[in-house]
Amino acid sequence: MNIFNKVPGLVQQTSKLGSVLQRAFYGSSGRVTLFEQRNFAGRRLDLSSDCSRLSDRSFPERCNSVQVESGAWVGYEHENFRGRQYLWDMSDRGEYNCYDKWCAQADHIASVRSVKQDTNPARAQLFERAGYSGKKMDIQDDIPNLMSRYSLNRIASIRVLGGAWVVYQEPNYRGPHYVLEKRDYNNFTDWGSQNSTVGSMRRVRFN
Repeated sequence: MNIFNKVPGLVQQTSKLGSVLQRAFYGSSGRVTLFEQRNFAGRRLDLSSDCSRLSDRSFPERCNSVQVESGAWVGYEHENFRGRQYLWDMSDRGEYNCYDKWCAQADHIASVRSVKQDTNPARAQLFERAGYSGKKMDIQDDIPNLMSRYSLNRIASIRVLGGAWVVYQEPNYRGPHYVLEKRDYNNFTDWGSQNSTVGSMRRVRFN
């Protein structure tokens, strides 16, 4: 006998409990809204899950402003999460009124995915050379200028031990950047970069 079918409402309650526990364990993907025009105007697209092709959602690959309601997201210049990356998280209340705010040079976005949220305290190990060798740095907070703090601006491998991080090629969180979730990155190509230049690095803000 299936007791869940015998008690009215128990199936729905169990399903809701399962969803709550799943979000608590894996982290909620959150919600983000893309706008065609600056200052949150024009056509809009609400997302609560990954979208490998914005064109499939009848949204132009032209995005000029973004609002993050919750979580953290990465926009890509090409379909299927390829090409240059742009992070949208809860920094500055999650409001990006123009593409300059996410360090882009154009308004082209073709795919979007959520950043996996890890509940462990933010922590990463940076290595000067590939394969986790050379000078090593343990970090737990934001680094606006890697050269000023460590007299180094090249990082070839990274271990993300907690949280999620974003690596910028220029100091003060500017220029091309790459989102790193909890895992090992044996070489800078593993996070999508073409070289080991790192100017700054910060934690991804999920709330």
